[in-house]
Amino acid sequence: MPTGSLSLSANVELKKSPFPFLLSKGNPLSLLQILATIDRLETRPGFESLAAIISTQNEDGAFPRDFQKGSPSSVKITYRVLRTLHETGIDRHSFIMDSALNWLLRQQSADGGWRENPRINLPEWMTWESTSKSVTWYTCQIGKLLQELGMQNTKAFRKIVEFFESSELKSGGWSSVVGLDELDADSTVGIGDFLAQAIERDHPAVSRAKKIFDSRMADLIEQVKREGTEDAYELTHLIFEKPQNSMYRKGDERVLTLLKTLAEAQRNDGGWFTFYSKGKSDVPITVFSLQALVSHGVIDKTVLQKMFNNALKGKSP
Repeated sequence: MPTGSLSLSANVELKKSPFPFLLSKGNPLSLLQILATIDRLETRPGFESLAAIISTQNEDGAFPRDFQKGSPSSVKITYRVLRTLHETGIDRHSFIMDSALNWLLRQQSADGGWRENPRINLPEWMTWESTSKSVTWYTCQIGKLLQELGMQNTKAFRKIVEFFESSELKSGGWSSVVGLDELDADSTVGIGDFLAQAIERDHPAVSRAKKIFDSRMADLIEQVKREGTEDAYELTHLIFEKPQNSMYRKGDERVLTLLKTLAEAQRNDGGWFTFYSKGKSDVPITVFSLQALVSHGVIDKTVLQKMFNNALKGKSP
């Protein structure tokens, strides 16, 4: 099966079609994300997923974490829905977008960051999220959302930049939640890329983030070569959904090595798993894995389009 990869010395093939797994297990947001990636929004699953998302919007304009209408509105899910709807072409000034964005902006904390809605009970083991302190990677993703919507000149956006300037760790980089002393590498590389666009690519905080990326990437490559891993989070946590970023250039051999290993780690059900999915394939990490593989040229989207079409027709992968 050809993949159209131009960057690797050998073609990379998926073991299975991921779509029977995604269509049976995926929530509307995950399905909309992968259909946008492979240019299949104008299909029945695309329309149904969009309609399902709209139907769960709470009266306050936001979206619940479990996509059950009436459940507490979630900061995390609301910004993810907004970014996905924007990618699908929903107008910024439409009611669904405007009302959700207004709710989200009202949740910005005094320090400029965002935390999860205190009405949501987070598992104790989920230490990289918080309902009481600002979460750096939430804030980074919301900052990128505002960039995508052309809102860089707003007070909310300026407060985000100030938040990152004030919350950087003394040795460089950021923790996942404000107040923690432990460096979080994937939060750091995302924030570094955000600041490179929001301020300047040569800003000292960006340079420090780049050094952290290079150091952690070297360790990860060595670990993968020595021990191997099937954990999709481990293979993707330093990699961006799209290769146009300030941490590495498109075609970076380190990144391609990890993505090739990622493709080989696909499970027999077509999905990928991670450390928090209890040995089962996980829908969000599967979608992110496919997005990274496509955007970096490791898998051609036409291959996934064919797999998707066959899944709709009920054909075997």
